Amino acid sequence: MLDVVVDAERKLLTFKVLGQIDSIALTDRIIEEYKAHRNAWTFRRIFDYRRATGLYDYAEVERLLEWWHRETAGMDICNKVAVITNEVLFEVRARVFDEAYTNGQIMTFDTLVKAVEWLDKVAPVESRP
Repeated sequence: MLDVVVDAERKLLTFKVLGQIDSIALTDRIIEEYKAHRNAWTFRRIFDYRRATGLYDYAEVERLLEWWHRETAGMDICNKVAVITNEVLFEVRARVFDEAYTNGQIMTFDTLVKAVEWLDKVAPVESRP
């Protein structure tokens, strides 16, 4: 359901969502991974949904966001997130979420190369502690 790759050298945390999306379980697992990799708060992040089916429930996205804000209050974190998807509806939902909550910190892409290029431009590795 979720494969996580931590690349400390590139300060990149990649979440690969696989198979049918179970929104509650996915949110719980993402939170577990952040707790297990505390230095990841400063990392750039990629959420890759290309091999996932279904949609991530909006209420669970909000739960993750609320948890994130509580955990990172007052910390120097990286808020840049690249979402990789081939689903138009998923892309539209990511844009709506970004406009409502994060104001330009989430961008959607159709390839890993484009996602990494954007992250390298807006949050270069050298800029991360």
